[in-house]
Amino acid sequence: MDLFRREGDDHAQLKKMTLNGRYRNIAAMLSIAVVALSIFLISIGALIEFFQPAFLSNVILDDVPLHYIAWFMITFGITIAVINVILAARREIEQETAESMLPSDAAEIKRQALRDLRTHRNGYARSSKVNQYLWNFLTLGIIVLSGLASLFSAYGPVVPNWLPMTASALVALFGVIMVQFRVRDVWQLREQGRIEAEVLVADAHLIETTDNLATLKQAAALRKRAHALEMKQLNQLFVETTEANP
Repeated sequence: MDLFRREGDDHAQLKKMTLNGRYRNIAAMLSIAVVALSIFLISIGALIEFFQPAFLSNVILDDVPLHYIAWFMITFGITIAVINVILAARREIEQETAESMLPSDAAEIKRQALRDLRTHRNGYARSSKVNQYLWNFLTLGIIVLSGLASLFSAYGPVVPNWLPMTASALVALFGVIMVQFRVRDVWQLREQGRIEAEVLVADAHLIETTDNLATLKQAAALRKRAHALEMKQLNQLFVETTEANP
C-alpha cells in the first residue's frame, strides 16, 4: 500500500513510464566497448601505415584501409553514446513526470491514507474471520467425531470397523491441524491487529487538511505506525512459532 498514489494509478502504466535499466546499461557498455575498439583499431592502423609490415596484409587490409574501419567504428560508438544520453534524459523527464503524479492536495492525501489503512484493517479482519471459522469447525468436528467414535465402539459388531477408525483418525488430524497451525493463536493475533488497525483508521479521520505538508507528515506517521503493527504481528507470529517448534 502506498500513501502517495492516485486512485486511478495503474501499476503497469507506472512501470511503462521508466525505461529498463538493463538496456541502458547494455547500451552504455556497448558504446564504451565500441569506442575502445575503435581507438585500438586506429592505433593498429597507424602502426601498420607507419611500419608497413608484410605479414599483416590480407584481403580486408588490401580492399578497405584499416583506418576507414576504425573511423566507422568510432562513429558508430559515438552514435550509441548519443542514444544512451537521449535515453538517460528521457528517463529523467519520466521520473519528473512520475513525481508530478504525487498528490499535492491535502484532501487527496487524507483520502488515500484512509483508503490504505482501511485496506490494512480489512486484511486483518479477513484473516481473523478465516481462522475463527476454521477453529470453530475443527473444534466442533472433534466433539462430534469423538462422540461418534464412542457410539461406534459401543455398538461393536453392528458397525463396520472402518467407521470408528476413520472417526478417530479425523479427530487426531483435526487436533494436529489446530496445534501445528496455531489456529486459535493466529485468530487472536489477527483480531488484535484488526483492532489496532481500526485505531489507525480512526486517527486518520483526524488528519488536518489545512496545510499540504502537515497533512503529508501526519499520513506518513500513520503509515509508519501501520508498518510497526506489521512488524509486531510478524514477530509474534513467527518468533513464537519458532519457539514452539524449534
